Amino acid sequence: MSGTVSSSIDFDKRGKQSGYLKAGDSTNNSGWATFNLPIHSINSGAGPKVLIIGGNHGDEYEGQFAIANLIRNLKDTDIAGELIAIPSISYPASYASTRLWPDGSNFNRIFPGNENGLIPEKIAHYVATELIPRVDVVMDIHSGGRGFQWLEGATMTWSADQKYRSDLIKNLNGWNTRYSMIFPPQPGTNEMSLLPGYVASLGKPLFTGEFGGAGITTATSNRITRCALISALKSVSLLKPDFQSKSYDHQLEISKREFIDMRGSDSYHWAEEEGLYQNKKRLGDRVEKGEVIGAIHFPDSADRKPHLVLASRSGTVGVIRGYPRVKRGDCLTLVGDSYSDLSKLPE
Repeated sequence: MSGTVSSSIDFDKRGKQSGYLKAGDSTNNSGWATFNLPIHSINSGAGPKVLIIGGNHGDEYEGQFAIANLIRNLKDTDIAGELIAIPSISYPASYASTRLWPDGSNFNRIFPGNENGLIPEKIAHYVATELIPRVDVVMDIHSGGRGFQWLEGATMTWSADQKYRSDLIKNLNGWNTRYSMIFPPQPGTNEMSLLPGYVASLGKPLFTGEFGGAGITTATSNRITRCALISALKSVSLLKPDFQSKSYDHQLEISKREFIDMRGSDSYHWAEEEGLYQNKKRLGDRVEKGEVIGAIHFPDSADRKPHLVLASRSGTVGVIRGYPRVKRGDCLTLVGDSYSDLSKLPE
């Protein structure tokens, strides 16, 4: 329970509602203030309960647009159950086109939040104690932000728990995207501080995806994201199978599936110099170990040659750099083995 955040929406009420999560605030301009975060509810009664979140990081816009458009188009008669949606959970960062909140908070690193902390910590606490326990399924939609550009597709973190892993794989397929990427737990990170990691620690069904990035959206990334969201909601039987909307195209023809295994430490390529990074490979390209995949330039030097970045392994390029400025230790690109059949992945 939260004593510092409340909802203007009655989640038990049937029908479609839009309102705000209200968090107590105190600012330089107003000692007594309220932070208002838009939230939506569509409740038709019996059925699965699903929470969808976009804009976990502010500069990841594909999910924010997909969820906002979906909410505008859906009626309570289109679903069988309950849908709670927060299109832009870090909207102050969205307006600033930054990954982090103006106070420096990374919303995806502060779970389960702090009831008496900063505004994003209060919101995270409410999500962790009020919303996640209420629902059966959580969907967290990401993209690369300005730092990265991803092959648009489903993602999952490999779980040692075989039963939960089977559920994650089922949900991975539920997005119905051409590309899916499988990752290890994030290096150097407390997994339970992440929204998806916190959900996974509860054993609750989880959908995650990365749909584009580089701090922009394209017609292609927008279409793939909204089609994937429709497919995911149908896969959990929340959205009725016969859902149709002329203003919301949601059919994506998938000729083949590709599963890219990013669990190896050599999948990650890191900057060894500070400078401006040039991608030399496209998303989806096949590369061989030792091949040049990028270069770091030094525009402040008249005669210094670029530092070439070589592929540390063979495989398919799944993530490339978005924002060119890099420092030592920044991730540049990810390369992994590609499979047409997920069951062929090694343990």
